[in-house]
Amino acid sequence: MSTTQLETALAQIVGRANVLFQRPRFDLDALPCAAPGSVDEVSALLKLATRDTLRVVPLGLGSKLGWCNAPERVDFLLTTRRLVGAVSHEPADGTIAVRAGESIAELAARVERGGHRFTPDVPHPANSTIGGVVAAGQSGFDRLRFGPVQHHVLGVEAVLGDGTITRSGGRLVKNVTGFDLHRLYAGSQGTLCVLTEVALRLFPAPEHEVLFMARGVDLARALERARAAFALPVRHVSVVLTSVDSPPAGESWIVLARLFGKRAAVAAEQEALAQCWKTPSFKEGREAAEFSAQFRDSTSFVGAQRASLSVTAEPSRAPALVVELVRALDERSLERRPVFQPFEARLDIGLPSAMDPTQLAEFARLARNIATRHGGALHVRNAPLAALSGLDPFGDDVAGLELMRELRAKLDPGGVFARGRFVGGL
Repeated sequence: MSTTQLETALAQIVGRANVLFQRPRFDLDALPCAAPGSVDEVSALLKLATRDTLRVVPLGLGSKLGWCNAPERVDFLLTTRRLVGAVSHEPADGTIAVRAGESIAELAARVERGGHRFTPDVPHPANSTIGGVVAAGQSGFDRLRFGPVQHHVLGVEAVLGDGTITRSGGRLVKNVTGFDLHRLYAGSQGTLCVLTEVALRLFPAPEHEVLFMARGVDLARALERARAAFALPVRHVSVVLTSVDSPPAGESWIVLARLFGKRAAVAAEQEALAQCWKTPSFKEGREAAEFSAQFRDSTSFVGAQRASLSVTAEPSRAPALVVELVRALDERSLERRPVFQPFEARLDIGLPSAMDPTQLAEFARLARNIATRHGGALHVRNAPLAALSGLDPFGDDVAGLELMRELRAKLDPGGVFARGRFVGGL
């Protein structure tokens, strides 16, 4: 099928105005991108793909397409950006169901009006959709307190590769029927289905919020402050370390600790953290929340075209891993802004946008070897294709890969969703 014929076929389903062109990755050519306005149109598009043996990449707004490999073959993109709005919202029950293209910013505003907070505190909420966040398994800085994003999902409506419309779970917190396929879909990167509706559990908005900040410390002192906070009887704290200078120069680290919850509990936790950290500065209430959001977005590499590395390890082994990786960065005088979440044992490193692909690949392999020695894992994000030759972004030794392949074969036997993007060539 020629490009013109494909555009015509897509337009017959979604309308000519809803067929645009978009890149499946920043370093690939643009392809036709269909924007359905209903679940029936999603189904029709996938039935077309099945009939004509076309390959599809689903997306929301496309901010996380660079988290995967380039697809082996893709004929058109399918965006859920027109699937917006709330299907149901029960503030008294702490639940909401929205269409998958709803932006995180709009979703957060909806639930805030009902006295709740959208707790997967993901960066750049205006540029992310709930379907994209679930499909990418993105959780944000508050994962330790509230759990990963899949723990928030009560149920989904999803369309399989052959166009079959399915439901998993429900819209109630206590739902015990059927298989938890909605949790399986979380983090599958659009290789199993197209999410069209997501039901979520909500958490009450905190009465009060405090943000502690310690500037101008070296990495050793930053890690010590994080360990000290972790040892306190503080249930609702999120701690983030980041380096602000590039290249780094000694005392260049900032430590942030975020407290939130009942006002009395926050006051007690604030006192404990103040004694532990000695003389930190802090912000309260709305000012703290706004500063936290600004910091979250400024330290995120989501949607950026610069390469980034995401490293995870066991919490007890993560600090030593961070020290070694930062030393490797310093030795190469690489411009970077590492962001370490010690309670989640995750380090994100943004690398220079003009970095030579060969140099990037060499450093990524070095960083993966360092991570492996410490029992961790490394995911390469947004790297140019030239840097990924012989370098799998997800790693070479992935647990459960055969089971994942079996699930893929069951849910998408026709291979409609473009292969090669996800772990192990899925």
